[in-house]
Order: sequence, then C-alpha cells, then structure tokens
Amino acid sequence: MIKSAPPFQLSPEQQQLLLHMARDAITQLVTHGRVPQYQHDDPALAQSAGVFVTLRRRESGELALRGCIGRVEAPESLLELVPEMAVKAATNDPRFPPVIASELPHLHIEISVLSPLQKLGNVNEIEVGVHGLLIEGHGRRGLLLPEVPLHHNWNRADFLEGICLKAGLPPAAWQEPTTRLYTFTTFSFEEPPAD
Repeated sequence: MIKSAPPFQLSPEQQQLLLHMARDAITQLVTHGRVPQYQHDDPALAQSAGVFVTLRRRESGELALRGCIGRVEAPESLLELVPEMAVKAATNDPRFPPVIASELPHLHIEISVLSPLQKLGNVNEIEVGVHGLLIEGHGRRGLLLPEVPLHHNWNRADFLEGICLKAGLPPAAWQEPTTRLYTFTTFSFEEPPAD
C-alpha cells in the first residue's frame, strides 16, 4: 500500500500570491531581461518542496501546452523556487521556443507542489489521476504529473508505458528489475480562466 504523504495545502491567498509571482517573474524577464527577488513573511512560503510550473497558451478557446519545467526535490523555499521554475518553463523547455512579449496575455499558469517521493512496490497501487510517476533506469529519468494520464485518457497500463517513453526507455522498461518507480501526489492550482 502506498503511504501517501499528507497533502500539501496552501490557502487561496497563498496560491494567488505564488501565481502572481510566477506571472510577474516571466513578465519581468521577457520585458526587462531580469527577474526580481521576491520576499514575503508568510511561513508557508518558506517551506521547501518540489515544484512544477506548467504554462499553457490560450488558442481558440483551448489551452495548448507551452512549457513545463520543475524540480522533484529542492532545498529552496516555494518563494524562491516558483519564480525560478516559471521562468525556466517560459524560456528553457526544449520542446518550445522561449516565450515572447506578445504571448504574455495569452499564457495560463498552473503550479504543482509535489509531495515527497514514495518508492512503488506494486503497480496496482497506482491511482490514475491521483499519483504522479517518476521512473529511473538505464541512466535515464522521467516524470509525469498526475493530470497527464487524464489529459490523454490513459489507463494504468498506458500511464506506465507513457512514463517509460517520457524517460526515453522502451515501453515495458517499468517491468525490469533494475528500474525504479516512485509515486507522488501534487497540490495543484492555476489562474482563473480568462473572460
């Protein structure tokens, strides 16, 4: 049985503050070439946790992926890590060119705060839509957030193949004895939809 860590929680005000910092960091970098240092006295924002920032671009009423970068585990506080990952998602995702100023009004930001990793003993314990997966094997590593299988209508078997492919491994590599699988949960929040 997977021992899930208690879910990470942030108040609506804390969520809005982190979303604002993420957007401001991207805007400042794209328009002024620099990212400010953010400060706040809220102890919840001083906690350290893994963070992923996902950017989507509004196109014809749909949200298309525009960048996603994060760190699984980090010593930095949320206050430091969220702006850093937001900027990297906007500029360093190798699947996309860097975000430009004209795209800023069309970006939609989602932040996922990760629980600590749990080594997976039995793949039947994976709850699609609840657990994210991290795989390590053959010197490669890949991660998929819990919402990824939902976006693709994947079942557990599809999710396991998908995590292997994300890491550049054969689809059945998750079955190899030298491969390690980990689960985690996320506390995710996003900007409200555009009017």
